[in-house]
Amino acid sequence: MRPRRIFFFDSLYWLVGRAVVFFFVLSVAVFLLYLLGNFQEFLDSTQVLLLTLLRPALLMEVLLALLYLVLVLCRARQGLRVGRLILSFLSAVFCTGLLLATGFLTAWFQL
Repeated sequence: MRPRRIFFFDSLYWLVGRAVVFFFVLSVAVFLLYLLGNFQEFLDSTQVLLLTLLRPALLMEVLLALLYLVLVLCRARQGLRVGRLILSFLSAVFCTGLLLATGFLTAWFQL
């Protein structure tokens, strides 16, 4: 009798991969809106709102990217996906830097 295969790991791999892409795109879009708001002279309350939205999105991106790195490495026996590994690492590094910069801006504005 063949053992039944559990699809939890494959489903988690698929879900985390899609979530990483979603939060990366969301973070970049909100950051670009913040930069555009500086040039277009958005209201201060709008700028604060964008910073408030950006921090949790960046934090989720970094945490999910690290989880995705672990999942890619765990799937190494099925074929290591070097491209996905590199892109996930680069997105985690970029979003970590942006998270630190956002923390600095928040402290600078004393929000």
